[in-house]
Amino acid sequence: MEQKDKIKLTLKQIGVTIAVIIIIMILNIAMQKTDKIQLTQLSPQGSSQMMGYLIKTRENKIIAIDGGTTEDTNNWIQKVKQLGGKVDNWFITHPHQDHASVFNEIVTNHPEIEIGTIYYTANPVTWYQENEPERAFEAERFYNTIQNERIKNKAKEVELNQKIKIDNVDCEILGIKNPEITKNAFNNSSMVIKMKINNQSILFLGDTGEESGQKLLQKQKEKLKSDIVQMAHHGQAGATKEVYKEIQPKICLWPTPNWLWDNDRGEGYNTASYKTIETRQWVNELKVEQNIIAKDGDKTIEIK
Repeated sequence: MEQKDKIKLTLKQIGVTIAVIIIIMILNIAMQKTDKIQLTQLSPQGSSQMMGYLIKTRENKIIAIDGGTTEDTNNWIQKVKQLGGKVDNWFITHPHQDHASVFNEIVTNHPEIEIGTIYYTANPVTWYQENEPERAFEAERFYNTIQNERIKNKAKEVELNQKIKIDNVDCEILGIKNPEITKNAFNNSSMVIKMKINNQSILFLGDTGEESGQKLLQKQKEKLKSDIVQMAHHGQAGATKEVYKEIQPKICLWPTPNWLWDNDRGEGYNTASYKTIETRQWVNELKVEQNIIAKDGDKTIEIK
């Protein structure tokens, strides 16, 4: 064989080897790619109850749900920076400060955090002033925030039964503001979000109250069943037992600090007037497999 032919043969072999290596790399990447998501429940950094969730999708998009109080901001920032520093989609269930204050702080004071689309539901400020005047300032602050130049073109008010696809997560809005429900006004106008990934489902109830919970039973009963549920209003004085019976959860997410979990006003177990202990009994009766409680620190679970 001539030297020229040997060189051609060697180059051909090298080319085949490189092609095989590339194919193996592509196959490895494809095999490693799964439809799982990571869901993190954040824990309170102060004494207040709060609610904040971060979800990492298959393609590393980050979904935030609420966030917590001002005291929870630094912990939230740390977690988001670990995930890449950008929130692709942010759902705000309602403007109460233990849910929306982190959002207000990030938009106003932390331009280093990139924010994509914001989804919210809220009544006009005047409605809150009429129906929950002592806390109407919280709605005013939220509305001021979504008018911030940074995000005012990114904030979208959701519609009932609206479907939103974010990577491998399919969202459906099962509950929005309820202006006709003026009792427990803020909470009963919480957004309710159902998320599906493969054969798993997650239901976020926000601070859904008894009245809006009954509305869910009337309007969305067939859609409530979910593998995972975020306990309404931190697990106390929220949705009723009948709602959880329809949900039939396997896992309960409790955005609940220690004092609220034990219904302790400083005098010991079950000495306060909250309804957490009653809700815990419901969950036991439903034979829930796992409770993930904010009092135990930040927790991340994988959902396939």
